[in-house]
Amino acid sequence: MKLVKDGLFLGKIEYCWVIAVACGLLQAFGMGLILNCSSLFYVYICDDMGFLRADISTYMTGYFIGTTIFTPIAGFLLSKLDIRKVMFVAILTLSGSVIAMSFYNEIYQWQISGFLVGSAGACIFVLPSASMIGNWFVKRRGTVYGIVMACSSISAAFMAPILNSIISASGWRTGYLFVGIAALIVIAPLCLVFRYKPSDIGCKPYGGDEIDEESNKRQKLGVKTKVAIGTVSFWCLFIFAGIASFNHGGVEQHIPGYMVQLGLGTAFGATVVSAQSAGSVADKFIMGWLNDKIGVKRTTIVELIVIMLGLAGFIFTREPILLIISAVAFGVQDSLMSVSLPLLIREIFGNKYYTQIHGLIRAGVGVLGTFSGVFVGWIYDTTGMFQPAFAILIALFIFDLFCVFAAYSFGKKIKWETPEGEIAINANK
Repeated sequence: MKLVKDGLFLGKIEYCWVIAVACGLLQAFGMGLILNCSSLFYVYICDDMGFLRADISTYMTGYFIGTTIFTPIAGFLLSKLDIRKVMFVAILTLSGSVIAMSFYNEIYQWQISGFLVGSAGACIFVLPSASMIGNWFVKRRGTVYGIVMACSSISAAFMAPILNSIISASGWRTGYLFVGIAALIVIAPLCLVFRYKPSDIGCKPYGGDEIDEESNKRQKLGVKTKVAIGTVSFWCLFIFAGIASFNHGGVEQHIPGYMVQLGLGTAFGATVVSAQSAGSVADKFIMGWLNDKIGVKRTTIVELIVIMLGLAGFIFTREPILLIISAVAFGVQDSLMSVSLPLLIREIFGNKYYTQIHGLIRAGVGVLGTFSGVFVGWIYDTTGMFQPAFAILIALFIFDLFCVFAAYSFGKKIKWETPEGEIAINANK
């Protein structure tokens, strides 16, 4: 019996759901375990090796440089070559780079691994899930996006205590071995089941039979990559992604320190970090559903407003319960990159060249994200307070609102490619 026949797995399960589950595991053991849990090692490494926190943090500098350079290349590779082969090579590189860290003794070695994790991660947890879910789902696309991307946060929440216990009991070198081997064991076999789009196995996307002829036609259209780069909408989304990443890193890295500044202690700081993670998990479910109900543009606006309210809460309140609520609200920012950005790109530039365009726009994440923690830290070192930095971040989110409106406004004039020539497509449709 064939594993896949007529678009069904084992003759019973629609293959789109196999893709969705596989992408969820990809995010859980890729972004969730490898990336989101990476900071758990810092204290142990510094205590053991005598490094400064700033030194070991340059691992993430290497990561951002790698993802900035390689994400556009990954977009081309994933859309032009066999996605299974590309991802298999990437997971070998990614896991190998993590395992190698268990043998390191010099800072530059972590920087090299950071670069490789960022480069290979572009083909594992940055682009593939967003590309495949977008291709495999027409109906409930936003909801499925949200569920799949929430797997990274859920994984980090469950795996962080387990990993911390391993590191405490057996050392940070054993911890790196666990992370690298676990990711390899789970993700490498998944590469066998991935298919870039439904037509690769001769079937239609989920909900493809329920949409009208005009909507079905739109699924096959899009803006050429070289044309997209020359549009105002492209650069609006590039800036949008960069600011979202900058603000995320700028706050997340300094929440514990801010709670100490307020006199609430490190234990409460950890509680606030957990609250932010809870907000991140919840918002991916809610915002994914909301995208399907009220549209991508309106949902993104709602997200930005909620995030700004969270930052305002950090600035103006000292009450523990209100700070926790503010952290939950700020946690919404996680879905800007994982859910809203992919949907915004598809809505404005179409499906045909989505992966390549997404890869180029994601470069904005690395360009600005690299400096976020340093910037907020510099503001604190200069003023003795985090509040001025948070106020600047609110102003940047207001500019992000402008970018969303401008992307749609200019998007109305963009020509989408069709088999018959070019036709104007209204991005707000």
